[in-house]
Amino acid sequence: RAPREHRRVRGSERTGKVAAIRETWRIDDEWWRRPISRLYYEVVLENGRILTLYLDLLEGGWWEQ
Repeated sequence: RAPREHRRVRGSERTGKVAAIRETWRIDDEWWRRPISRLYYEVVLENGRILTLYLDLLEGGWWEQ
């Protein structure tokens, strides 16, 4: 599920609501080792901070880059 605007992001010291999604991209790589499949989102929080988050499509779960 994409981090829609006005969703809350929590982690380390970066907590806040997503005000906008600036960019999205997908990476499918490393097939010869350990496969990687991720959806990346560059988001802007209400306080102006910019974060890069990704959804791991193979393992599940959201992570901050």
